[in-house]
Parts: sequence; structure tokens; C-alpha cells
Amino acid sequence: MLLAWHPVTSTPGEPAPQYPPPSAGPYPPPQYPSPSAGAYPAAPQYPPPYQPQPPYQPGPAQPSQSPYGPPPSAPPPPYGQSPYGPPSPYGPPVQGSPSPGVNGFAIASLIFGIIGGIVLSVIFGIVALIQIRDRGQRGKGLAVAGLVLSGVWVLVIGIAIVVAFIGAADRDESGQITTGGTVSVFSLKPGDCVNGINEDVDEFVTLPAVPCAEPHEAEVFAVFDLDGDTWPGDDKVLAQAEQGCLDRLGSYSPAAVDDESIDVIYLHPTHASWRRGDHGVTCLAASVDGKRTGSLRD
Repeated sequence: MLLAWHPVTSTPGEPAPQYPPPSAGPYPPPQYPSPSAGAYPAAPQYPPPYQPQPPYQPGPAQPSQSPYGPPPSAPPPPYGQSPYGPPSPYGPPVQGSPSPGVNGFAIASLIFGIIGGIVLSVIFGIVALIQIRDRGQRGKGLAVAGLVLSGVWVLVIGIAIVVAFIGAADRDESGQITTGGTVSVFSLKPGDCVNGINEDVDEFVTLPAVPCAEPHEAEVFAVFDLDGDTWPGDDKVLAQAEQGCLDRLGSYSPAAVDDESIDVIYLHPTHASWRRGDHGVTCLAASVDGKRTGSLRD
């Protein structure tokens, strides 16, 4: 329905004239209050629409947090169980320990085994094997080698003794040689006839001895010891040995003193043998012309 408004021509305070509607219908027209009368009802008041509130109000300096909270943590492991999984079947790593080193007795056993110190080599070798077993040291091979060398020395010495015994010269009840054979220079006696003194050697250990009735190079006429306990030196040993032999030749065979075919020689101790207790001098009358037969005392 359209309404047409016209300007008000009445004076203020007078009611506005009523105009009939242009046409009448079956329904009466609606009555509208004057705009100035304030007859329109106030607009209904509705509450503001629902505004969802945030679940939290973060502070100005705090980082954003998840609205769902932290995830649940795993329960602590039972007592005695590692939190990092089952233990390794190989056990914890073992820190390296310093090497126990080589046993000193094993080294000593080897050294004495080389130089022929049989007794010390055997003792040190046994001690070394016991300590190596108890202490876990190295050097078992050295100790065994020292013991083996000691055994070799014993075998060699044993063979030498057997050979010397088999090849030794025989003597009668008076001490005279009846059957030729080897004789130790430390066992020579006045009246023994020997060979091999002309060999170019530094030291004599044994000499082949024969009965004086057989050809021989020299005859023993005196054996004596030098005085003193301290090594007097090479020169004094030679001088004392030579003078002692010359002084004793006349008492053994006066005829040999003026015999130009006889030359006096002697076996004397060395510095090494002196330390072992050898102070003896063995005097021999050697034939200048080669071998001779018979004794100087005949």
C-alpha cells in the first residue's frame, strides 16, 4: 500500500486535517500515530550474539602452548633395568691394563744358560716359570730356553767326562803311566812323559801322555805353586815360573842341566785361571831335536 504525504498547512498546535482515503474497502485503514507523538514502540532489545571465548589467554611474554596438554610419559623402568633397553650380552667394555712386562728371572735364566752357568740358569728358570704363572707375565719362552741350554751344557760336560775317562791314561800303583792316553794338565806329575806341547795353542787343558819308554816330546820334572793370593801380573808370573823351574831341574836330573838338547818349558796359570784358584806351575824338559825315548833320570 502506498501512502502519499503532503505538507502541513495548519498552524502549530492544531490537529492535522483528516483526509478520507481515496477509496474505501472492506477493511478499515490502519491508524498511524503522528511522528512527533512518539507513539512508535521501541525496538526490541536482543542480547548480543554468542561470542566463543578462547580456551586461555596467553601472556605477553609466554610462548604459545598446546590446548591439549603434554603427551603422557612412559612409566619409569623397574628397579635394576636400564632405561635405554636391554643390557648388551657382551658386558661392559674392559679398559686396557698395562702390560705386566717380561719376567727378569726368565732373562737371567737365558743369559746364564748361554754362558754355561748351569746352576743359576736352572734356579732362575724355575723361579721365572712360577712367577709367570702367578703374575701373568711374559717370558716363558726365555725361561724354557735357559733350562734347555742348561741341559745341553750338562749333556756336553757329561760326554766330555765319559770321553776323558775312556781315553785317560792308566797308571800303576806307584803312579807311573803304563798305558797311553789323555791326562789333564792339572793331574800331571813328575816323571810323566807327554806329547803335543809343540802345538800352537794359547792354553792347554789336556795332553796326550805315554810311558816314558815310548817316544815323547817332553818330560815333567817339577810341579809347584806360586805364592800370594793376589794376581801378581803376567810379567811376575812368567819370571817366577821360569826361575822356579830352573832351580828344580838340577834336583830332578843333574845331567839335564848341562844338556844342550834339553830346553826347559813350563805351564803357568793365566789371570782367568788364577781367579779360579789355579796357582800351579808345571815344569817340563823338552827335547830340542824332536822326540826322545827314556826318562831323564835313567
